[in-house]
Amino acid sequence: MSAATFQALFARLVIDPTFRDDVRAQGATALDGDLTALERERLLFVSADPGMDVTRTLHKGFRLSKLMGQLPLTCAALGKEALAREVAEFWRRNPPVSFYYLAEAVAFCDFLAARLEEGMEAPTPYLAEVAAWERAGLELQRPRPEGEVPPLQIVEFAHDPLPLLAALRRGEAPEPAERPCLMIGGYDGGKVEWRLAED
Repeated sequence: MSAATFQALFARLVIDPTFRDDVRAQGATALDGDLTALERERLLFVSADPGMDVTRTLHKGFRLSKLMGQLPLTCAALGKEALAREVAEFWRRNPPVSFYYLAEAVAFCDFLAARLEEGMEAPTPYLAEVAAWERAGLELQRPRPEGEVPPLQIVEFAHDPLPLLAALRRGEAPEPAERPCLMIGGYDGGKVEWRLAED
């Protein structure tokens, strides 16, 4: 079974910077599991190779592209500094388990909701509602068995959603007015449709 252990540790060197640093600093003692001497030697070599930095950068770029492509408004609402911090923490807590963009984006929205519950200071007052709205849109697009209709998605807004979302789409910093309301989303005719309902 050493081949499976070797492959798992090799992948961990790519996705877990703490582990890679531990292997560089501690050598073979940081490598657990059923490995041959040659496999240990190869992992030590790879951990110190400059090419590992390139591989890690490509991996991070791939994961980041999932979030920025699926959650552009949430990323904008976070801002560059908070986005970098929260993405790093998300990756630390959630090793990659899927190549699917939608699954990764939904998991990031859930992570942000949990972080806000933990007391994270939101960089913008509308982050939670924007993330919830984009997550709901993804939920409506989730693949389902043929004939199954996705349930309606209801998102509570504290700010006027129409100018808020429009400004984020334009790359502007919104200054939305407070307007408690609900956005109700459905999937009809192959596309997501939203309507506004006053709360």
